[in-house]
Amino acid sequence: MSSIEGVAEQNEILVEKEAGTRFRLLDSLARELSDGDESIFVDKMQGFVETYQFKRMGYIAADGTAKTTDGYRLNMSDRDFFQQSMQGKNFLTDAFEDRIDTSYETINVFSVPVYEKNQKTIKGVLFGTCGYEMFEECLKNEIFEGQAFNYIIKIDGTIVAGSGNSKKWGIGKNIFVTDASEDERDDDARDDDARDKMISDMKEGKSGYGMDPKRKEASLYYYMPLKIEESGETWYVVTAVSESVLTSRMQVVMDAINSLMVIILAVISVSVGVYIYSWRKSKKELMTLAYQDPVTLGDNFVAFKERAKSKKDGVGWLIAMDVTDFKLINSTCGVKKGDEVLRVIWEIFETETGENELAAHVNADRFILFWMDENQENIKQRLEHVIRKIEEIPERLEIPNLFPVFGIFHTIVLDEIDPLYGNAVQAKHQIKGRRDRHYIFYDELNHESIQENRELEEHFETALENEEFEIWYQPKYSAHSRKLVGAEALVRWRRADGALIPPLKFIPLFERNGNIIRLDEYVFRAVCRQQKEWQKQGQKMLPVSVNISRVSLYYSSVVEKYESIIRSFDLDSKYIQLEITESATIDNNEIFNLLEQFHTAGFKILLDDFGSGYSSLAALNRMHFDTIKLDKSLVDYIGDDNGEKLLNSITKLVNITVRQSRQSGVARATCPD
Repeated sequence: MSSIEGVAEQNEILVEKEAGTRFRLLDSLARELSDGDESIFVDKMQGFVETYQFKRMGYIAADGTAKTTDGYRLNMSDRDFFQQSMQGKNFLTDAFEDRIDTSYETINVFSVPVYEKNQKTIKGVLFGTCGYEMFEECLKNEIFEGQAFNYIIKIDGTIVAGSGNSKKWGIGKNIFVTDASEDERDDDARDDDARDKMISDMKEGKSGYGMDPKRKEASLYYYMPLKIEESGETWYVVTAVSESVLTSRMQVVMDAINSLMVIILAVISVSVGVYIYSWRKSKKELMTLAYQDPVTLGDNFVAFKERAKSKKDGVGWLIAMDVTDFKLINSTCGVKKGDEVLRVIWEIFETETGENELAAHVNADRFILFWMDENQENIKQRLEHVIRKIEEIPERLEIPNLFPVFGIFHTIVLDEIDPLYGNAVQAKHQIKGRRDRHYIFYDELNHESIQENRELEEHFETALENEEFEIWYQPKYSAHSRKLVGAEALVRWRRADGALIPPLKFIPLFERNGNIIRLDEYVFRAVCRQQKEWQKQGQKMLPVSVNISRVSLYYSSVVEKYESIIRSFDLDSKYIQLEITESATIDNNEIFNLLEQFHTAGFKILLDDFGSGYSSLAALNRMHFDTIKLDKSLVDYIGDDNGEKLLNSITKLVNITVRQSRQSGVARATCPD
């Protein structure tokens, strides 16, 4: 029984730690937001979404108007957590389906009130949304060979979360409601007594044991309350295991006891030593679970923050780091190879971090460092040294090149790590995706540019309504006949005052906040409308290609959406072509299925910027593009003998790939000579 109780206690610790960590973060951000600008602050929270693995975070004004980190603006005044926090409560919801997007994912929401600077008036609510997997991960364990049932339930028996074998019960079901067969009715009285005792104990906040005879095999369970006051009502963690598993374990123990009884007097001192060793080992394992990263076996983010609290001197540099396009390693080389890369990077950081400095693996490919060198030039030199070591990893592990990116924030005190790390992440995002810089200091940020981006985001809805986005048509000519064979649709933003905003200013911004999905659809609809108008005028119809961003490709039902738009204009799909960039083909399996759906709907697909990234000819052969557009970097070689040979070889190889596709009966790709 003590084993079951131990598992339940471990589950309790992990669940309470996860919930407590998120509420401490939200409380810290709420205090900072008391005298801050809410619209700017939501953008800043994107770094915390990544670090704490939220699905989204957001701020809700007192009137219910909400803005989220994934680009949604909506009214959330009817949400229970909003109403609770507007009354001054920290609140954690039950599990329910996400109503903001169309994923229907099961989520829990953490919310806290945000007070005015006077700390008397509540001006809004700060919230963070977590997927169901957050609690599920806390309940996972390998004890009892994975045969344990683990739940989080409310006092009435409703399941809030579950893991392992217990997942088959499903969220929202009730553990007190079972369908007994005829053979099981004799056990009803005994089961009702156990259930009534459990309900009584739970109402009084007590822990306890019970036996459930109604399953195919009787099981023993232990229940104990969770200390999460924000849940509105007391939640309980329940751990159960079948009687046969316990019996088999008990038999092993009994055999061992019988053997030990013969020599108990001779080895009593050894037994005491073993007990002390086991206790220390269990304690060490719990500490390891809480503070050790499972991939690098070094410190995790929680350990980093705990160690930071003990540092008397907090003057130094907080550094946020990740690797550009690290997903490429996992998708092309496998997750095991990706984990190996992370371990090598961790070894570099361990070597290059001083005795009084800190380093930790946050999650995914993200790391955090604290270096205490007061000289900024010394920090630059140390980073350059680390970068060189990381760039040597690909040759050693036979993987694509790595491009590490660092954001650095100067600190004076380390009492609140989350806001400091958020500043470093914000700096890092300013150069993420660029290939000309590996690191940037927070003081270098162009805060005017950040303000400008915020204004562009706020004006996006108005720009769509007023049709400020113009469609420019770039003609396409045949290199052989010199005749017009089509066009490419390009979007430009002309403000009401006549000012023209170039795409490089707003396209990357909208890709980050998700607005690019609506802009892509706007451009596609506008091109369909123009093509239909030209058709009515009797103009010669030529295909027009429309760019579709990588973000839009992952939008739910994107094929059905675009197909319905072109049908609404009664337009043949041969007059509208779709262009995707080479970088969007990294996740081959997902993109392959999507392209097949577009082809089935009648669309032709163009691959843009081929030669600028990591596309392989094998991937092209599998994906069946109708047209391949060479990147300008390859065309720039014309005039150079070696460059022209390279360009000629690439063209021939692509043509071979296309011919192989034709022979397989799925020839959709073409490539100009």
